[in-house]
Amino acid sequence: MDFSSLYRSTNGSLPSPNGTFLSNLTGSRLMIRDAHSLQIKRIINLNPDFAQRISFMKWSPQVMNELCVGWNGLSLGKRRSGIDKTEEEGGAPLRLLVADEETIQVYDMKDDKWTATINQGFGGIRNVDFGRNQDEVIVFADYQLKITVWSLVNSKHIEIPNPKFSTNVGYGYRPCTSHFALLCRQSTHDVITVHNHTNYRLASTWTLPTLDAQGLKWAPCGRWIAVWESAALGYKVLIYTSDGHLYRTYDRQCEGLGVKSVEWSPNSDFLTIGSYDGRMVFLSNYTFSPVIEMNHTSTIRLPGVSVWSECLTASRERHYSIVSQPMLLPTFPCHPSEVHQKLGISTIAFNRPDGHLVATKNDSMPTTVWIWSLKLLKPYTVLVHLTPVKSIQWHPTIPDLLMILCTNDDDRGSGVVYLWSSRWKQPRAVVTPIERVSGQFWAKWLYTPKPSNSATASNGTSGSSSTGSLVCDRRSRSPEKECDKKPTIIFGDRDGFAMGYVEDEIADETDIMGPIAEDDGYITEKRAWNPRDWAFSSPSQQQSPTPQSNYSYTINNGLSREGLGSVLEQSSSDNVGKSKKEDDDYRHRRHVSIKS
Repeated sequence: MDFSSLYRSTNGSLPSPNGTFLSNLTGSRLMIRDAHSLQIKRIINLNPDFAQRISFMKWSPQVMNELCVGWNGLSLGKRRSGIDKTEEEGGAPLRLLVADEETIQVYDMKDDKWTATINQGFGGIRNVDFGRNQDEVIVFADYQLKITVWSLVNSKHIEIPNPKFSTNVGYGYRPCTSHFALLCRQSTHDVITVHNHTNYRLASTWTLPTLDAQGLKWAPCGRWIAVWESAALGYKVLIYTSDGHLYRTYDRQCEGLGVKSVEWSPNSDFLTIGSYDGRMVFLSNYTFSPVIEMNHTSTIRLPGVSVWSECLTASRERHYSIVSQPMLLPTFPCHPSEVHQKLGISTIAFNRPDGHLVATKNDSMPTTVWIWSLKLLKPYTVLVHLTPVKSIQWHPTIPDLLMILCTNDDDRGSGVVYLWSSRWKQPRAVVTPIERVSGQFWAKWLYTPKPSNSATASNGTSGSSSTGSLVCDRRSRSPEKECDKKPTIIFGDRDGFAMGYVEDEIADETDIMGPIAEDDGYITEKRAWNPRDWAFSSPSQQQSPTPQSNYSYTINNGLSREGLGSVLEQSSSDNVGKSKKEDDDYRHRRHVSIKS
């Protein structure tokens, strides 16, 4: 990896969502840099007292003129994020806000003379962020007293009382229409309120049958809202339509604690639930019934699955080495007296845009990252590190490029960034040039457009086009093309930051395809996907067969699909009764009224 020079900073650095600018605070000066050349574009002089108290720095969201895809794969129309026509044309201005506990200042990147100052007043600022676009700022007061939505167009504001949480786990904007959904706590009851996207007037509200709801999440298609109960009260997830009708309640018996994490797949095909028992369940968006269950076991016995372990040499060089199976993963000891026990699936990260790879972390095995394949219905690879994993980030435009951060095992050592790609021969452990890293080491992907050049390799058969083809990204080294920039990482500590440029491996077509072997009915390969893997594709790919519902799904390979990557099966007698029930549910679903 190639690195840039080190730049001094006193409060970290933050790249813009579109990868154009880079903001950092140095003393009382707020610097805006070009994200690729790192040249200073603008310097904003702040009040020294205000600069020392800054605790929030946020960019306005990237508003794109994109299509929203429904649960059946049909387009629902273009995203409607507001009434400003510049957003529809893709010309929305980019803005940056900085805030302390009382004051918010907003700056425009196109107009140097434009600025806005917000004094929150009573209640203080617990959290602050932009709203649905660059013209709104949403402020959470202390003690969950209220939410204040400020308009940067007419200086008006609207207050919404009693939010349950002050983070994004308790609110969300509906894709395509930007309706605002908020989880509230009113008179000892959990309540969801949905507000219009322009004036924030109340559109609908309903009371939840929960004792202590822990959050809500919109489906990417905008048709569903998922709400989950507290883990101490059992295993329970509620699925509502966008207008507040309870469509499904998924609950089951569990020993101990229940749900820990919930995540939608990028195309809304699955609602994924991670629990404290180390299991991950995928609910089909047709019936919201479990179709796939994946278990994180402490012992790995999976032929064809590569397990990589981080190694540290005597000269303190880091690298990955392949590990033979069976392998016992390092676990974290848990004591019943601990209040916050390190158990369960805390991280579920889908790659984008297809969502065929899922990276997970089980807190009882904090040094291990699991990368699952929804095409093969089993782990694709397992990465074991020397220290606990801190974060997992997929590249925003390259589907098979993953970055992992771990806690530092030596306060005097350099920061380390771990990278994995399905097209590489082995993962990489990259030591950054930042020395004497403290516990505040961070790293983020810089947004780069999709590569313009691609090489398509067929599977070597003359079958129909339904099997698809293998598309291998080829990023040019030409600096003149915006779409051909290398994948870039910005990393740093509290004292400075730098940028790293990821080098790709040059390999011929046969090396990228990799040797393919059939192992007990599974199709395995070293790095890249093969079109024959589409036997287990996601519901949006119009492939058959696809495990989308509770119908019987038998795999005649002589293997039991229990445990790791199991497909939930049912007896034939159960399918007879449930077939008619699912048909009725489907008819009812087509008549559900969706407000937009």
